[in-house]
Amino acid sequence: MDDRLAIRAAYLYYRLDLTQARVASRLGVSRAKVGRLLASARSSGIVSIDIQHPLSRVTGMEVALVMRYGLRDAVVASTLAGPEGEGDLQLLAVGAAGAHYLASLELDQTALALGWGTTMQAVAAALYPGWAHEVDVYQLNGAVPAPGHATGAAEMMDRFAELGAGRAHHLQVPAIVDRIAVREALEAERSVSRDLSGARDAPVAMFSLGDLCRESVLVASGYIDADLIDSLRGCGAVGDLISRFVGADGQITDPELDQRTMGLELESLGARGVAIGIAAGPSKAPIARAAIAGGHLNTLIVDDSLAAALLA
Repeated sequence: MDDRLAIRAAYLYYRLDLTQARVASRLGVSRAKVGRLLASARSSGIVSIDIQHPLSRVTGMEVALVMRYGLRDAVVASTLAGPEGEGDLQLLAVGAAGAHYLASLELDQTALALGWGTTMQAVAAALYPGWAHEVDVYQLNGAVPAPGHATGAAEMMDRFAELGAGRAHHLQVPAIVDRIAVREALEAERSVSRDLSGARDAPVAMFSLGDLCRESVLVASGYIDADLIDSLRGCGAVGDLISRFVGADGQITDPELDQRTMGLELESLGARGVAIGIAAGPSKAPIARAAIAGGHLNTLIVDDSLAAALLA
């Protein structure tokens, strides 16, 4: 029995809750074949409380990324995704890798600063009780949702803190405001200033790498219009880090928009012991390279498809 196919079937059935018929459609096999694959996964010990397999990390790629880009550390999660990509499997794998990496740091009575977004929510979902002890969780960028929208940032922060026996410090401001004067006034407010200082001083930070597309979480959250994406692309932007749009060199491409963006300044990301950028999918290669070029991260957590694009 093909172990790789059995593992993919297990992910789709047990982690994504697809029916055996839908798993069969995704894999291009019969429903009976799916049943045999799942039985094989159980009998061989691949499936227990979680899905365990020897291909969960790609060590050779990790070493190559560290050497190529001068990183402190790199984690490459094997998604076992097919040629069509399967973004849900990529997100699951990278989220689990991010959660396990944070747990490996054994954070105890210290602070962690977090960005927000779909990938960070996947990390939060993969966390388990006791991953840290008495950790203060701070927010890197604003996330109070625009009217009629949601970001999920508050729930994400609470989960990190609750499972780490700590406390969440919510940055109660939007990601982007309409006027520079509004940003300056909000950042001068005592509680906001205190939380920003906590995030700035945190020795560890984790944030996602956002590519430049109309499906951006900032568009979906109502902070910017989809048409602005085209304008930013014309200015040379390749993606965003903590809601701040950067070019291939990792520098801000729209200073006026950046001055209306709430949260830590971009330069603060890399100015700490552990700055972790996390992403999945080859479309994130430009923003990953930009984050490295700008010195905004020293640790990279990606899936195998993005690692391949970065090493190509």
